[in-house]
Amino acid sequence: MKHYLLAITLLAMLASCGGSEQTTEQEHENHPGMSKGKAIFVANCITCHKLNEKMIGPALTGSLARWDNDTTRIRAFIKNSQESIHNGDKRAQAVYKEFNETIMTPMPHLTDADINELIDYINKGVE
Repeated sequence: MKHYLLAITLLAMLASCGGSEQTTEQEHENHPGMSKGKAIFVANCITCHKLNEKMIGPALTGSLARWDNDTTRIRAFIKNSQESIHNGDKRAQAVYKEFNETIMTPMPHLTDADINELIDYINKGVE
């Protein structure tokens, strides 16, 4: 019974993480006064991540350095973490293991430009 409740809880948490069907322009319009990167963060990431402390997922400040400043790999992971893991990306595998094999919600709706805005916001490290 305990494992069943844990599975249901994890599924509910995963379902609530990101996955917004809104365009990033709509997200930005819904959050006036925020930078585009912060609006994307609020709409897609804040349920599972904080900038400066761990939650369901890792703290995001400093993540670019942890990915060896490789924005191509980070974008691939954000768009589909499971694909990065299955393709053998060592950092993706390490994050997956560190967070109890919790699957990050795929974000295929985010463009490379959106993710660059998100990375710029995260690099500022201010919530």
